[in-house]
Amino acid sequence: MFDCAIIGSGPAGLAATVFAIRKGIDVRLVTGKLGGKTSLSVNFPDMDDYVVLKAKEQVQVYRAQVEYLSHILREGYLERIEDRGNSFLLTLRNGDQLESRYLIATTGTRASALDIPGESQFFGKALGSSAISYSHMLRDRNVCIVGNSDRAIDAAVECSSQAARVCLVLEPHASYSHTALALANEREEITTLNGYSLVSIDGDEWARSLTIRRGDATTGSNREKTLEAEAFFIEREPRPNSDLLAELVRRDDRGAIIVDTQGRSSHPRIFAAGDVASTGMEQILIALGDGTRAALSVYRELTRRDPN
Repeated sequence: MFDCAIIGSGPAGLAATVFAIRKGIDVRLVTGKLGGKTSLSVNFPDMDDYVVLKAKEQVQVYRAQVEYLSHILREGYLERIEDRGNSFLLTLRNGDQLESRYLIATTGTRASALDIPGESQFFGKALGSSAISYSHMLRDRNVCIVGNSDRAIDAAVECSSQAARVCLVLEPHASYSHTALALANEREEITTLNGYSLVSIDGDEWARSLTIRRGDATTGSNREKTLEAEAFFIEREPRPNSDLLAELVRRDDRGAIIVDTQGRSSHPRIFAAGDVASTGMEQILIALGDGTRAALSVYRELTRRDPN
């Protein structure tokens, strides 16, 4: 039986693993792909290198340390977690099992695919899903943000402080705060188009334009618009990858694992860090810190409160 199993190997999982190793914790990292969503970074045309915050390079440092200690890796996707009272039995899809006294969930989130032409082709090429992470790279650029909640509105407001123009497209049946929308409408840099669906994404080596459509229930007609910009973001609420722990911990309305300031969930032996946790902020540097803090919490449990 191991001291701690870390599930997921994005920035939070890698940081938790490295800290656990340094503290002598008998740890195993259960992972399908090292690095998580950090491989899905977004680039923009004509971007000067100096404006890029290279948090991703920090992740590579942690990744290199974990890869070097390959014996702590358990490659494969998790199928089931069984609470055995003083331990957890983890079963992978390939049938492998491991038993651990503590768990740290760092499984992140997943985006809702739109399944429209150009989505997969241009993702990462001036098309992304977290505008707030890239707002510092958008100075004096034209930006288009599409979404169905306050997330999209908040992103538009954030980007408007840097970008030349922001076009905010709210999808049909969007659920948002009218107060948040009123704030966006006060910004001269933001133009809001309400009730439009995204039809396609077009471009060359980069995403260059979006086609959106709005239906008229009265006439049965559809109106299409083509929006050109230098940066595009699909801002739908991501879904936390927490289903395997649904019966073991409390989650919020989004499905994020509710944690305290130390990363502890409602289960005394389960911790969570990064975007899967209620404190997640979709920022690499924050996830690295969250993962380190969760591992420190487990270390304290093992050395101060759980001597067996």
